[in-house]
Amino acid sequence: MTEKIRVSVPEATALLLKKDCADFKVAKADGTPNMNAFINTLLISFYEEFAGAEEKMHDEIRRAVAHVPEYYRETAFLNIVKVFTHRAALSDGSARTVILSFKPTRQTEKATLYIEKILLQNESLSSFYRRLFLAYAQKTKTEREKIIHKENYLLLQKAIKKGVRSCIALQSGDVIKNASIHTVGAAKDELFNYVLIYNGRQNMTLRLATIRSVSLLPEASEIPAENAALFDRQAACAIQYPMYSSDREPIRVQLSEKGKKLFQKIYLYRPTPVQTEGDVYTFDCSANQAQYYFERFGDSAVILSPKKLGIFMRNYYYFAYKKYKERYPRN
Repeated sequence: MTEKIRVSVPEATALLLKKDCADFKVAKADGTPNMNAFINTLLISFYEEFAGAEEKMHDEIRRAVAHVPEYYRETAFLNIVKVFTHRAALSDGSARTVILSFKPTRQTEKATLYIEKILLQNESLSSFYRRLFLAYAQKTKTEREKIIHKENYLLLQKAIKKGVRSCIALQSGDVIKNASIHTVGAAKDELFNYVLIYNGRQNMTLRLATIRSVSLLPEASEIPAENAALFDRQAACAIQYPMYSSDREPIRVQLSEKGKKLFQKIYLYRPTPVQTEGDVYTFDCSANQAQYYFERFGDSAVILSPKKLGIFMRNYYYFAYKKYKERYPRN
């Protein structure tokens, strides 16, 4: 099948698909987003899950109409399916729609044939694809990223389960030849998935979307206890922020009354305190996480320890002050 497929989708869904294409790094050779490749990847990775959910719904409907006289049972079943299908196609609730077009590739031939010959029942092809895209859009961003990078995600999980190393090729062209996988997990803000690996020398943190391919190796995975302990802390605190051997000392922060309110209000990247004594909060997170989070607080938060982080924050505000002073000198 080579002709383009045109699907009417809610504008919000089309925008979400385009943003996911860019965020999940499905790109052409020149680095620009490749929407056709993205949609074809979505179909390959998601149509079986979507079909399974459809089949489960049909089984539930058949059980619900089991008491209907046999002569009317199939008609009742089909009418109920039509109602659910129509509601699913409109579940976005958006009145404004746009046309999304894509051209199936040789890799999606199996998926498109299965959809047309097996799954497509009593509705148009465009309607089916619309419902599939809507079902995808209703998932969290981390779930959607795992769908788009399903093959690599499953191979990474397999490497963890089997306890073997992997050869990981990155989108940048770099290759990690002996990677021991510790964790594949989602950030607490539910934006992206991260992979924690030990490359034989040091800990590394990768975005799932930056991985081009994964090949399992016969060698056993091996992560030194000290490095594994750092990974455990990182996964528990904020998986997107690498932890280093220097991140041994707890981070103590003094918050003003305004700082306490900001701490309750600003959710993104917020570390979880392990102890609170009055206005002093203690964290077991990485220095990177504390830096990115508390630099938004200004004088409402003061780093008490470690000293190195406190000095960094002092310099951060000082040089910012100098820039503003030059542009806006006092009269």
